[in-house]
This record gives sequence, structure tokens and C-alpha cells, in this order.
Amino acid sequence: MGDPLATYIPRMKQLANEGAVVSNFLNDSITITKYAIPAIWCGSWSIPKDTTINGNATQYATTPSVWEYYRKNLGADSPDALYLLKSLTAPWLPSYYPSYGPSYWPAYILQGWNDTQVWQNARTKLQTYHPHLAVLYLADVDGAGHSGDWLKYTKAIFTADSIVGALWDFIQTDTIYKNRTNVIVTNDHGRHLDGVSTGFVGHGDGCEGCRHIMLMGIGPGIKNNYSSAVTRTIPDITPTIGAILNFPTPIATGISMTELFSPIYFRNPEIIDFGEVQVESTATKNIFIYNSGGVTLTITSVENDLNDVEVTPSSLLIAPHDSGFFEVRFSPPSPDTLNGVIVIQHNAELQYDTIHLFGLGRSGDVTRTIEIQAKWNLISLPVQLANSRVNSLFPSVISSAFEYNGNYVSTDSLKPGKGYWLKFPADESIRITGAPITNDSIEVIEGWNLIGGISYPISVDSILTDPADIISGKFFGYSIGYFVADTLKPGKGYWIKVNSDGKLFMKSK
Repeated sequence: MGDPLATYIPRMKQLANEGAVVSNFLNDSITITKYAIPAIWCGSWSIPKDTTINGNATQYATTPSVWEYYRKNLGADSPDALYLLKSLTAPWLPSYYPSYGPSYWPAYILQGWNDTQVWQNARTKLQTYHPHLAVLYLADVDGAGHSGDWLKYTKAIFTADSIVGALWDFIQTDTIYKNRTNVIVTNDHGRHLDGVSTGFVGHGDGCEGCRHIMLMGIGPGIKNNYSSAVTRTIPDITPTIGAILNFPTPIATGISMTELFSPIYFRNPEIIDFGEVQVESTATKNIFIYNSGGVTLTITSVENDLNDVEVTPSSLLIAPHDSGFFEVRFSPPSPDTLNGVIVIQHNAELQYDTIHLFGLGRSGDVTRTIEIQAKWNLISLPVQLANSRVNSLFPSVISSAFEYNGNYVSTDSLKPGKGYWLKFPADESIRITGAPITNDSIEVIEGWNLIGGISYPISVDSILTDPADIISGKFFGYSIGYFVADTLKPGKGYWIKVNSDGKLFMKSK
């Protein structure tokens, strides 16, 4: 990976641009295959022990392997955890560690006499079983190096590189693996540098060439085009796989390479449709966020410019392989259509997520509360009623209702759009329920007019007139004394002066 021309590993160099590389990845102990391979499996440098299989010498690990951790913690069958390598009479074995051991070993696939054949067989097994965890061991590079033939050695590297590329290409065309699979590529040791011992032919000491190896990762949840300068070592691989697949590796001594990870953001549902929601009620929907990555998903903000929509909480932290949710509440104050978006900002790959919201505020009976003061009040009818008689609406009233049409006129019933003087003996709150008045056209005559609003607060600036520009003064409300009103409130009456006969038009938003 250190060759800027990538002479022998063109595919891995290409893939590194789509994934992450540890530039200072080391074999920090014994640079000999029979010790380093189990260290990769197990996440520790515990020394393997010798044993035999059918009279053939081999060895077994003394701490649990990555397959054992995976199968034990996730209850996986052996075909879901494969070890794919060439034909051997006595392959290295995982551990007999208490509570782990053979019951959790992988399914061994020992087929082929060279890396190309191993890959061909591996591809078939991956297509057949689709395991969640598979270790593919390509041994030809080491053997070719020991041969002392430089061309054979570099050809073996090139072949291994092409197999890594073929593996990734296979994953991208497989409907089960695509967009769901990570690949980690490493080696167990390097080789002597030129001028050291036997040069590339050998390995086994602590020279830079033997110790400085490579690690590349690619796939969902692994950073794109990223190079880490953090020093990492062979035992860190198994905990890293555990973090990706969400299982612990308690006996491993390595530490997960979380600096290579980005969270994986998934949201459900795709859109939020509240349907019809009665005015002045609230409908609630949840947005569920899932993080299947190996590091915490941080949602820093939810951008919401919709007046009728509230989203809580305003931020969220979601641990690896966990989920959380936002509560979205739609509370239409008036009949209106909801068609907008909220934007979630997070630290996963795309950083922003836009969610479309739809809904409709539907008219239904609404209740309005009118605050009454002792003595005279300017009142209007805040809702549409079949019975709008004054004594039915205001049992405690001590006067007739007086409207103004150039002169005061008493009346026993109220009409929408008009204002009235009524007198009360004491302060009180009166609740009136009826069909909402969402818009109104109010006839006015030249001079002063006593009017009412609709069922929703209306800014005086939003009131239209016909003819245009006939309003010649301020709106005045009354609360013990007169005041200039910038908003017409439901249930209250107001004075307004116009310079000609016409109409006022009010409409809720």
C-alpha cells in the first residue's frame, strides 16, 4: 500500500479510495505465520498449543477465535461462519477455551491447491450459504516469497490483489451482500527489507519490513477515502469485526479501530402523512432512526420551520447497533394543508436527511374561551351556532346586546362578523363551542363600524378590503379602556373606521 504507483496491487489501491487504510499497521509481536494467523483470529498474542489431527501435527489457539465469539453471542450456525482456505491435512484450529470451543468453531472449507482455486471455491460457498462472517486465507504470497523467485512472488501478490477485487465485485452484484457487507484485508507479517538477512525471501524478526504490514477496510460504515495515522496492530482486528457485527470479544486484548468507522444512518418511515387532523387537536407520528454502524450516531439538530409542527427532542445520540426516535406533532390551528419538510443533520455519510410531511387540518367543532371583565365588554361571536341567543351564551349578562349601525341598536341574538356591547356583573371566563369560522366577508358602512373576527386570531395587516384601501384608521379594542389592536382575537369586538361603504375580508392562514 505504500507504493505510490500501486504496481502490484492496482485493485486494492482503487478500493482504498472508496474505503479506509491504516498507514501504520503493525505485527507487534512474532512475525511468523503460525503465531500471527491465530493472533488475527483471536485478537491476542496468546501462544498456540501443539496438537495432532489423524497423526498430523498442527496447533490450536488458546483464546477464543472471532468465529467462536460470533457464533456464541449471536447464536449462529456453523455455515454462517466460514473459514475458507486451501486443502490441508491438518489446518490450524480455533480454541478449546471454556464456554467457547468446538461447539462454536467455523465450518472449514478446505478446497483448492492455489489462491485462484481457493477463491473459485469460496465464491461458490458464499453464494450458497451467504455467511455473515467468512475468513478467506490466501497463502500463495508467502510461499512464493520463500521460493526466492521475485517474479513468482510479485505475480502472487498481483493474483491476491485481483482476488480481493473479484470478491468486492461479487459483493456488489449479490442481492444479499450488496450495501450490507464489509471487507477487511490484511496480512500476518511482512518480509525482510533489502539488505536484511535473506531479503524478501524470509521473515521472522523485528525489522521494519517484517513488522510494517497493511490493513484496508471497505463497506458501509467504513469511512470513504480515509487514511488513519493511528498505530494499530494485529490484535485489533477481531474486536473491530466484533464492533461491525455487534458482538463482544471479551478475552481479546486488541481494541476496535473505531477511527475507521462512520455511523450508518437509516430512517423509517420514508414520509410522514398525518392524513386529516381536526383543527386544534394534535396528531403524533414517530420517526425511527437506526444506527447499524460501529460508532455513535450523533444527530445535532432538526431544522423545522413549520409553525404547526413540533419535533422532539431537538438532538439525539444513538449508540452503535441501536435505535432512537423523534416525535413529530401536527397541531393545525385552522383548516389548512400541511406540505413541508424537516431536515435532520447528523454525522453519518450524507450528513443531512430531508423528510417530507403531509397533512390536512379538518374543520370540526372548536371551543373558544372569552375572558369577561366586570361591567362593559366588546364581544363577538367566535363560532357558528344554531342558537346564538345572548341569554343562552352569556347567562350572567346584565344588559341587552348593543350593535352599531350608525346608531346603537339592541338585539337578543349575535351574528358572526359583528361586534356588541354587553355588560357583566363580574369577571369570568365563558367557553363557547361550535363550528369554526375560518373566513368571513363583513359589510361595513362609511364611518365607524363595530365588528368581530373569526374563530382564529387574525393580524389586521392580513385583512383585505373591497374597494381597496378603505380602512382609514386603526382597529380599537376595549379592555376597561380603549387600545390599538394589531390582532383581532376570537370572541372580541373592535371598532374600525372606513372611508366608504364596502367589505372586509378575513381568512385564517
